[in-house]
Amino acid sequence: MPGGSSWRSPSTADQYRDHDYADFAQEFLHRNADYRRDYAETEERIARFPSVEHHEKEGLSRRWGLSFPHRSTSKSAP
Repeated sequence: MPGGSSWRSPSTADQYRDHDYADFAQEFLHRNADYRRDYAETEERIARFPSVEHHEKEGLSRRWGLSFPHRSTSKSAP
């Protein structure tokens, strides 16, 4: 990754030693330009049309194979 450190370098090995699969997946997405662009575009559509939030987030999740097994399916009261 240009301008970034390699996950294989000894100087960063300790930082990732305790990561599990979900941590590495999150790190991958965080560094993936296509995901960041898709996420930003999804957020822009939601900002323009708040009523499509659920649909847009479901689409983003499907496109990137995301799942949130511990997230409640009901909305919290404000």
